[in-house]
Amino acid sequence: MNKIGIRAHDVGKFDPQTLAAHVRELGFNGVQLVFKKAIKDDVDFSRMEEIKKAFQGLDFMMLGAYFNPVHPDPKEVELGIKTFKDMLYSSQLLRADSVGSETGSYMGSPWNYVPENHTETALNRVIDVFRGLVEVAKEYDQTVAIEGAYQHVAYNPLRVKHIVDAIGSPHLKVVVDLYNFLNIQNHQDHIQILDESIQLLKNEIFIFHLKDYMVEGNSLKQVGLGKGLMNYPVIIERIKKHCPSAHLIFEGVTGEDIKTSLKYIKQLLERT
Repeated sequence: MNKIGIRAHDVGKFDPQTLAAHVRELGFNGVQLVFKKAIKDDVDFSRMEEIKKAFQGLDFMMLGAYFNPVHPDPKEVELGIKTFKDMLYSSQLLRADSVGSETGSYMGSPWNYVPENHTETALNRVIDVFRGLVEVAKEYDQTVAIEGAYQHVAYNPLRVKHIVDAIGSPHLKVVVDLYNFLNIQNHQDHIQILDESIQLLKNEIFIFHLKDYMVEGNSLKQVGLGKGLMNYPVIIERIKKHCPSAHLIFEGVTGEDIKTSLKYIKQLLERT
């Protein structure tokens, strides 16, 4: 059965007890947690007792340790790898389901498109970085989750599969963020892209990020779930059929859209 979670800092930035209380009150099963964005005070990665106690009964679906593995500054890559390893240790203490990141951009910051991102050199570099992180995850009996995006190195589902196949470990899983694969040229094909993702990666998909969008000018603008162009009746039907244990995590859904989006997705899960 698909559980529903939310990116914790979309609820707000609080102490652990207050944040967890808000998540429970809203009706979610768990969270995607980035400590520095969601928790008010500094967090010691080696001391998780307070956070674990505060979130008792909620799932840590993913700890976000997003970094740019192809950043042009090697020091930035080194820092990102270190932080990711620290988060893998924390995930063991919290019994979190995964630690996740995207695959980055040669632009550095922001992580936007440059032609080098879609090269074999970029792909091989990402594979090398994540192969090392997966080895650490294996030591801790934890899971690394990678997420593709059109502007990044893993720019389509097939590129994500190349990474998964090259590393070949049960400690590497996939986050499918359908919105991240879209642009103004291909957004009308989002069900086809979802089907490709499921066909190629069904057994590896751990999480679906749920987003919705409208077209504004020559770009896509995120809106509350059920308020945009995403065909969610079909999306939820496909997920329930092919990936019934994958977590569904709201990302970028904020304010009053949280409650209406949750009601909408729960209705679709019950109906399909």
